[in-house]
Amino acid sequence: MPSSSVYGYTGKILRVDLTNERFSEEMLGEADLRKWVGGVGFGVKYLYDEVPEGVEWNDAENRLVFASGPLGGTRAPGSGTFSLVTKGPLTNLAAASQANGYFGAYMKFSGFDAVIVQGAAQRPVYLYLHDGIGELRDASHLKGKDIWETEALIKKELEQREQGMSVMAIGPAGENLVKFAAVGGDRGHFAGTNGTGAVMGSKNLKAIAAARGKGLVTVKDTKRLSSLATEMFED
Repeated sequence: MPSSSVYGYTGKILRVDLTNERFSEEMLGEADLRKWVGGVGFGVKYLYDEVPEGVEWNDAENRLVFASGPLGGTRAPGSGTFSLVTKGPLTNLAAASQANGYFGAYMKFSGFDAVIVQGAAQRPVYLYLHDGIGELRDASHLKGKDIWETEALIKKELEQREQGMSVMAIGPAGENLVKFAAVGGDRGHFAGTNGTGAVMGSKNLKAIAAARGKGLVTVKDTKRLSSLATEMFED
């Protein structure tokens, strides 16, 4: 944690450079966490700061930002939701999309509040998040597979049970840069606004898989949050 007074965060972002196959971690300070909160806030900040004017949606300099928020991975309803922010192909402008499922929570359990993807891989790859690290793995054998097939094959390859991993992937539409292609996973949850799947395809990124692992999200008042969550579920 960046500060003992900041709860609901891991305090870390993972940056993935696909061009050079390099990873780096960035710590988030309390001021940034309070200012940008998470989700779309994180995504818009990094998109604005790092993508120069004139960069096209399919340029390697474009960013894909997968981000959770302070309730991600807690007992709050919808805590698996994540935001995906990028420059999309339909407008060539900023795009923000959200998907439910498990990915937002599992990304945090893997150790990260957000993942920033930049560059473009030379071959199809997928990103595997687990135990506070990221790995790039070959995805050539997944080329042409639809989202459900990709999800099942990655879980089998990594020897993960059905709910022990969340996989967000693209299918043939994303691979072929169809401008309304979506990113989907967890058996039917999609982030599809403004062709996010086409941006993943342009980077040769077939999928991102996050293991459930044993990570936890620190909450200041667990009893109060549990009580509020119960009230929301009952309503």
